[in-house]
Amino acid sequence: MTESVVASRHKDCLPCRIVSGTGVLGMGVYVWVQAKKRPQAVGRYAMYGVATVAGSVGIARLLDVYPFGKPESKPKE
Repeated sequence: MTESVVASRHKDCLPCRIVSGTGVLGMGVYVWVQAKKRPQAVGRYAMYGVATVAGSVGIARLLDVYPFGKPESKPKE
């Protein structure tokens, strides 16, 4: 049986990581800036939380850490 196109494609590349990582990081920065404009404290802190998570995901994507990259293998004893 032949492999599907999806299974045989290249899984990840540097340009893909740069575009998606900076996009998500930029989204986090945008949400953070918009959160500063919120008059209610609860909404502001909720948006800060969303911005922090988005920024963290963007940085993890740029640095290619797990779950985006390969998990670090433990040395065999």
